[in-house]
Amino acid sequence: MSKIQLVKSDPLFMQEVDTPVVTLEKEDYLLRLNLLVERIKTCGYTHAVIYGDREHFSHIEYFTSYDCRFEEALFIVNAAGETAILVGNEGLAYSEQIPYPIRRILYQNFSLQGQPKDQLRPLSTLFSELGISRESRVGLVGVKYFESSIEGDPVHTFDLPSYILDGLYRVCPQEQVFQFGQELTGYPDGIRIRLHSAKEIAWAESAGNRAARAVQRMFKHMKPGMSELEVSASAGVELEPLNVHPMINFGARSVSRGLKSPLQSERLALGQVCGLCYSVRGNLTSKISVAAYDLNSWADELKPYYETFYQAHFAAMAAWYESAKIGVCCGDVYKAVYRHISHEEHGITLNPGHSTGTEEWLNSAFCPGSSHKISDGEFVQVDIIASGSNPVRTSICEDAVVFAGERLRAQLREQFPDVYARILARQKAMREVLGIQISDELLPMSNLNGVYYPFMLNLDTVFACR
Repeated sequence: MSKIQLVKSDPLFMQEVDTPVVTLEKEDYLLRLNLLVERIKTCGYTHAVIYGDREHFSHIEYFTSYDCRFEEALFIVNAAGETAILVGNEGLAYSEQIPYPIRRILYQNFSLQGQPKDQLRPLSTLFSELGISRESRVGLVGVKYFESSIEGDPVHTFDLPSYILDGLYRVCPQEQVFQFGQELTGYPDGIRIRLHSAKEIAWAESAGNRAARAVQRMFKHMKPGMSELEVSASAGVELEPLNVHPMINFGARSVSRGLKSPLQSERLALGQVCGLCYSVRGNLTSKISVAAYDLNSWADELKPYYETFYQAHFAAMAAWYESAKIGVCCGDVYKAVYRHISHEEHGITLNPGHSTGTEEWLNSAFCPGSSHKISDGEFVQVDIIASGSNPVRTSICEDAVVFAGERLRAQLREQFPDVYARILARQKAMREVLGIQISDELLPMSNLNGVYYPFMLNLDTVFACR
């Protein structure tokens, strides 16, 4: 890796991309549903039962477009491709948005407390009516799947409400209900780990533009003395669903809390740590360094860490971008990153990168010794969080990428030429301005990919490899 230097920024990095939202439609959800039905058959199951609630909506939303706004829900698919969704009182009308024919069933125990239960029928009865019986083999999905670290048998361990399990076990023997979550988000071939079409890449790029645009606007607007809440108001965002809470953090106390949302009481002080993070469903951008105009305006206690902490973190991120390619083991990417940083000195506690989607973290194979090879279509968040205390310091330059082989890139170029042209421009800027030599198959999802401002009040200079 070359030496990390300051270079003049490129206008592209702060160029806001304002394009129409790419919306997934019937054929896109049917493609995903067909993948699910094939996986049910491959596993030898008769049904898949997928759970969702307000916080854990993504498994159901991925196949149906339905997210759980107030209540729990169950999405049930059999090996013949027949579908049903069980929802509460307020979900019944909302479920009309599902873009293909589906059996919609009211189950009022999914409704909020105090709401009418006048049409309530036992859950076991509903399962029976949907063909689940003592001869069935059911793949069940809760929030996440478990591995050998769980006490007991991970194949038959589920994280969803016990009353749902009880209803299912009344009609299907417990030993014939199997953990199915790994078929959605597990490696090497979980359905949700990859984007399967050029349309899905265009959808992710559209989300990346919106997330980055909010961060770009906050960068341009913030000044010392402004509150976190005042700066967040400059993001100019549409009121669309998010996949994480906004995190606007000024100063050591706020930044050390990590996941905190903006407050009026916290104000931007010159020379202190500073973070901007915004995300919509399908993408996230996060940038944390120091609120300064140059190194002289850094707080004195942070200056000794300029090279050993902040530049080293950028070098590690650049190594991630350069080493990550289709067919490369995630364990090798991990090793490339840790040639520049260490767990102890840089406070790294999580994985350097993870799969992403309509929620921010799906899974991660970026760990020591991982043999998982990055696959065509894989959708990944470049997420290396360096942090320390005494003094508090954090460094983040987080954005999403898609890995696409020649066939998928050709489809993207043909079907979405504007998206493809933007991606080529980003690749060029990353190579020529940032000095990060990414492969053609790594597709940056926004104009901020790899862009690191060590002085967050000075958008004219960025870190680069030279």
